[in-house]
Amino acid sequence: MTGRWRAAAQLGLYRPALVAVGVGVLFSLVGAAAVARWEDRVNKIEFENAAETEAIVMQNGMNEYISRLVALRTLFESTNEEITRSEFETFSARLFERHPGMLRIAWLPRVNRKERADYEAAAITDGVSGYRIKALQDKGFVTAPQSDEYFPVFYSTQPKTSSVYGMDYSTVPERRAVLERARDNDRLAAIRTRLYEPKEGGQLPDVLVAIPVYAKGTSRETVADRRRNLAGFVVGIFDLPLLIQTIRVTTGASPAISVNVYPPFTGQIVSLEQTQPDYSSAAKAPQSMRDVARTLHWSGTLKIGDTDWQVRAMPSAGGSLETSYDRAAAVLIVGMLLTLSLSTYLMLASRNSRRLSVANRRVLELAQTDILTGLPNRAFFLARLDELNGRLKDDGPTFSILMLDLDRFKNVNDSLGHGAGDALLRQVAQRLKSAVRASDVLARLGGDEFAVIQERCQDQRACSTELAGRIAKLVAEPFLLPGHRVEIGTSIGIAIAPDHGSDQEQLLKKADLALYRSKSAGRNCFTIYDEAMSAELEARNTLEGDLRDAIAQCQLEVHYQPFVDALSGARRGFEALVRWRHPTRGLIPPDQFISLAEETGLIVPLGEFVLRRACADAANWPPDLMVAVNLSPIQFKEAELFEMISAALADSGLPPQRLEIEITESVLLERGTENHAFMERLKHLGIELALDDFGTGYSSLSYLTAFPFDKIKIDKSFIRNLTHQPRSSAIISSIVTLARGLDMSVTAEGVETREEFERLKALGVNFAQGYLFGRPQPIERILLDAPAKRSRRDAA
Repeated sequence: MTGRWRAAAQLGLYRPALVAVGVGVLFSLVGAAAVARWEDRVNKIEFENAAETEAIVMQNGMNEYISRLVALRTLFESTNEEITRSEFETFSARLFERHPGMLRIAWLPRVNRKERADYEAAAITDGVSGYRIKALQDKGFVTAPQSDEYFPVFYSTQPKTSSVYGMDYSTVPERRAVLERARDNDRLAAIRTRLYEPKEGGQLPDVLVAIPVYAKGTSRETVADRRRNLAGFVVGIFDLPLLIQTIRVTTGASPAISVNVYPPFTGQIVSLEQTQPDYSSAAKAPQSMRDVARTLHWSGTLKIGDTDWQVRAMPSAGGSLETSYDRAAAVLIVGMLLTLSLSTYLMLASRNSRRLSVANRRVLELAQTDILTGLPNRAFFLARLDELNGRLKDDGPTFSILMLDLDRFKNVNDSLGHGAGDALLRQVAQRLKSAVRASDVLARLGGDEFAVIQERCQDQRACSTELAGRIAKLVAEPFLLPGHRVEIGTSIGIAIAPDHGSDQEQLLKKADLALYRSKSAGRNCFTIYDEAMSAELEARNTLEGDLRDAIAQCQLEVHYQPFVDALSGARRGFEALVRWRHPTRGLIPPDQFISLAEETGLIVPLGEFVLRRACADAANWPPDLMVAVNLSPIQFKEAELFEMISAALADSGLPPQRLEIEITESVLLERGTENHAFMERLKHLGIELALDDFGTGYSSLSYLTAFPFDKIKIDKSFIRNLTHQPRSSAIISSIVTLARGLDMSVTAEGVETREEFERLKALGVNFAQGYLFGRPQPIERILLDAPAKRSRRDAA
């Protein structure tokens, strides 16, 4: 009895503890079970969000590769001239310079039966030894049989010894099918294929992407139009595993997600057990689709052209997204501290969920953000513009669009390099940010183009002009780059809604017209659109047609302006200047049509006409008179320019020593090696070379030492200020001293007064040209005296 009482007393003593233990154990078990179920649910949501983010990043990376292929299509469709093999190889190499997932790129022209021999001969001439159009037969190549149409590999990034050159895609059924799909749908088409000349060590299938290229200016509205106007295809071969791995490494893919990419579904029935991935991020052996289906996974697609690869994502083994029930175990161990533990866990979990939400928003922001400057990109700008246009229909606020294009940016990029150009763009973006309000939309559209949407102003026109003036002033201030001080400007075009339109296309077109007016007006200014600009565009198109007719109907004339020896005053030659005698408008000066000729490519036949006419006229002059002819930078891109100059000399009988070619600095900024070799060939003939308009561009001294010039022509802007600005005299004196040291002569342009001429003689200039000695005149109005006494060409 005593023992029972003692036992009961002990039980009563520890009853609260026991109850607490029971309740605590019960609560711990219930809480752990609840947390375990919650962990499953949250883990699944986090995993699906992370997997979707990975898929978006992979798709964006793939779209980047595709956009670079589309740039090649744009290259072929944007020019009237045939793209050369070297241009194709250079452009392709730059496009995919740091994109290892691209195995090779090829150009497949559309070749008919009559053109076959010409194409084969052209390829052999380009260095592709033994080139022939081939058909695939029994895993080998044979000469392609006669056919109405071929699509052979004509250009390729493969070595010229590669056997793929000449392979006719139309002889391979699966490749012909993808070409026809791309052609008929006017869109990118892709297939999974194996290479006939595989990459080293490559076993997995690759992806072939075909983009149709149509003849410039032709219709592609209907399937019949596309089949008729097809010019060829740009074809890219992707190493899919390497491409996806590169994207994941570059974007910092989450190690918690394993990604498998499977081939597209086709009409052929294939067991899921046999469907193996084309790419697997896991280190272990790849899993079949059936293996993946049995575990927690996320399903999606990777779109390449018109074909969808199947994407399956799983939590990585041992990764942060694999369910381990650690938190539930912690709740069970803590027991009596269930509430505290659970609240702490929920707090941490909420923080994790918030971080995941922030990460998802960041991915969305990146899709609408320019990576270089951090500004919104074209996609965001157009979406915002559509939104504002929609509000206009509901009596929404007015707004204006400012289109900005940086002046002289290309010169910085070409002379200082793309790194300096990128740094300059970032500084420009910062200055533009400081000029706009927080409610304005500032975006970089691409290259050196920016745009601003300004809304909610009482006077929209006044606000937009004030903003444009502020931007122009900010951008005109010098920029400091590493080791350089750069000055640029910006041209701005303004369109106001709804005054100038109420849809995206109208507003952008009219803002572009205003921007074009700003550039034509001398750059570094702004213009608001008015209806006259559309009329001017129509007039410009009319002028272009008239200029084509003028070249064909010989309405152009060559006038000559003399230049004289500064010491003796003797006439030493003439500069050939083109004039256009329009049948209704009369004599049109060159500043009204030369820029149009350069933009349209008409400068090539125009320049050839001037050179041939000048050589023919000069051949009848006294032998001590020279003729100077300007060459446009566009002409320097012509492969047959040297032959044309040689032919002009030969046909006219003019000695090469009496021809002087004038070149501007813009020629020297591009293709430096090729242009230097070309100039050396001219020098070898005996032709003299002059650097025209010296002192206006970059005036880099390296040009004078690197290129074989005989003469420097000082721009007339320095002569105009000569008599009232001592600095102009100092600059001219420095140029003369420099020229003497380099064994070059100096010509001063734009001399109009005797005072200017006397001052130039005192400074040591060798030759002078300007209205003081004669205005440009047609050949029949020039009096050619007996041969003048020859004076030294260089006073040095």
